[in-house]
Amino acid sequence: MKNGIIIVGAGVIGCSIAYHLGRRGIGSQIIDKEGIADRASGKAWAFWEYPPAVCSTLDFVWNESVLPILSDPGFQDARSQMMEERQRMIDLHWLGFHRVSEAILELQERGGVDVGYRELPFTRIALSDDVEQIYREGLAAVRSAGYSEGDWLKQDDLSSMFPGISRQAKGGVIFPGFKVEPYRYTLCLAQAAEKTGCTIRSGEVVGFGSKGSRVCSVVLASGAEIEADQVVLATGPWTGSTTAWLGKELPVELHREQCIRIELPRPFPRYGIWTMKGAIVPDFDDRVILHSFQGWPDMVTDFDGSLTDDNKLSAIEMAAELFPDMEKGSVVEHRGDLECWAPVLRMQPALGRHPEWDNVYVASRLGTFGFALSLSVGEIMADLIARGGRVPYRVEKLLEFLAPAELKQDTN
Repeated sequence: MKNGIIIVGAGVIGCSIAYHLGRRGIGSQIIDKEGIADRASGKAWAFWEYPPAVCSTLDFVWNESVLPILSDPGFQDARSQMMEERQRMIDLHWLGFHRVSEAILELQERGGVDVGYRELPFTRIALSDDVEQIYREGLAAVRSAGYSEGDWLKQDDLSSMFPGISRQAKGGVIFPGFKVEPYRYTLCLAQAAEKTGCTIRSGEVVGFGSKGSRVCSVVLASGAEIEADQVVLATGPWTGSTTAWLGKELPVELHREQCIRIELPRPFPRYGIWTMKGAIVPDFDDRVILHSFQGWPDMVTDFDGSLTDDNKLSAIEMAAELFPDMEKGSVVEHRGDLECWAPVLRMQPALGRHPEWDNVYVASRLGTFGFALSLSVGEIMADLIARGGRVPYRVEKLLEFLAPAELKQDTN
């Protein structure tokens, strides 16, 4: 069993790649200076959204951060690229979404951890006539594209589904979805990978040894040097640093994401909620996750992932406006961390072989979709590595678009 593949990063993506390599009988070694899912992967919402509905999420991101910048006529090429990114992201989501139910059953059997899997339909609720029109047009677009899932909910439907909801909720659209508990899911991936030949090691990677166009070792802060046949960088926000050690830096943009968990006097209906002001995600027991869009995007340049009281208060206010009883809940956790995006919050992951190194692979810039893309990225990257960098034809066009070719000038 081959064991010369070093995966840098023990988040959900690194662990998924190791697991999918193990399913092919290929061993690997994960190295991380912290623990499994210690950073963003242990604090995520951890749900799979119906791929055509992802368009609405991407449109929200772009409306808030990108489209104002690209409003000038001189940016028409960039706008066209955004539309291409939009479609490629849907393609990437589909590769994992179709596998979720079966993949989770297999994963739990191999990894021995109950990941808290359940179906979680997601409702996008309109609080104004303008937003209602946007959601109706979105559902019509999904229908015209040939997809049958998804239904329109009238105000009375929402009242039946969500007792106590404010009458300002005018209607909405509901799509299928799935959810897991983030830490347990990532841990299960890691344990399943271990049972098929993966080893997990604590260590801070500070550089690489190379010969010609190949990386031959991973260098740790302790001074240890680990031989490597192939290296995978699944380093999220630290992708800029790890690629810079290879001579050129892959540009990334860091966004601080926060949410709170509250415990309610009684269980919340098992439906996720999205409005233009925030999201409400049923968690486990009688808890829900609240996320406010106030102050979004929250860009950082200094790796500052510290949490803010303003974010906590705005999340409670957002939920209480829709459900007044939310104010009776008690906050049990305020959590958050950094997400890694392409510049200008573009949703363009970097997936594939490094263009200047024969045996280095990159899997990063997944933004807020790390869990939703964990199965598809793990499968694609494992297939690519197992084939020695030869791209499978079934994803050739996709990886051509997502290849990590956008490198800055030499940093040496």
